[in-house]
Amino acid sequence: MKRLTVTILSIALVTMGIVACGNSSKSEWEKEKAEIQAKIDEALADVGNALEEVNADLKDASEDVAENLREKKDELLDRKSALERAKEDVANATEETWNDTKKWVESTFNDIEDFFKSGNG
Repeated sequence: MKRLTVTILSIALVTMGIVACGNSSKSEWEKEKAEIQAKIDEALADVGNALEEVNADLKDASEDVAENLREKKDELLDRKSALERAKEDVANATEETWNDTKKWVESTFNDIEDFFKSGNG
């Protein structure tokens, strides 16, 4: 039993070492790519939540309020499309195209973040 525990522990430690080494072999651009992909996914979730709220509010809204909510919904859908395009561009980026892709995506992401900070989301 003790030997089995030691063997399992050894396998676990070796596996952790391999995983750790594997992660450290990622290049800087691949690490940045993963971080940006995570930020985009989070932003897409925020936009999705905001769209759900707008849709719920539209059900009980007066006509004046509904018009404003429809405009907000259109703006959110535009931002969702921009995020989806950014996600696709990041996924397709190569080491050679990464810097240009990163600049464009960060600009797009910052615009969307500003939109939410201004109270629109």
